[in-house]
Amino acid sequence: MLEVLTNPSEFFENKMKQEADFKPPVMIIGIMAIISAISAYIVASTIIGSLPSDAASFAQIGMIIGAIFAIIVVFIMWAIYSGIFYLLSMVFGGQGNFKRVLEFVAYGFLPSILGSLITLILTSKAYSSLDFSISDPTLLQKAILSNPYIMASSVIGIILTLWSANIWVFAMIHSRNLTVKNALLTVGIPIGLYLIYTVYNLYQALS
Repeated sequence: MLEVLTNPSEFFENKMKQEADFKPPVMIIGIMAIISAISAYIVASTIIGSLPSDAASFAQIGMIIGAIFAIIVVFIMWAIYSGIFYLLSMVFGGQGNFKRVLEFVAYGFLPSILGSLITLILTSKAYSSLDFSISDPTLLQKAILSNPYIMASSVIGIILTLWSANIWVFAMIHSRNLTVKNALLTVGIPIGLYLIYTVYNLYQALS
């Protein structure tokens, strides 16, 4: 499975000769979901620690709900990414069923597992040093985004997203029978917009 990180073209070419197998994709997304849930729990617990004791008792329920929601969101994002790539590939004459796209897109999240672990560590350090007593939401958001740990996490996230995008290009070439150019457009349009948004937020935090 790790071959997809170094030679995605050959990996997906071989996969196309086999029946669809969703056990590895579900495992990949499941690991990401668990890491996201832990990260959400740590962030929530840090914020709750800065609240008055009477409010903190009610917020404990929010921590659990937040962790569960984080798990659900990861699986939803898997479906959304797959759906966007599938629909865009239709514009370029893509051929192949959505089931195969869903399977292949999951492998593109492998770099995100590493990213999630790094983000978990950096976010934990960042939120433990932030002052959540700031009453102005705008100032608090700026303080979070300008935190060195959060900024480092964002930069690493951009790099790993580009790695994922490379995997998704080959995933779309083979699952939807696209040319390299059309696969680049299929993946590059949504991922490019996401990266522009991320870079803009970083710029706003620094300005």
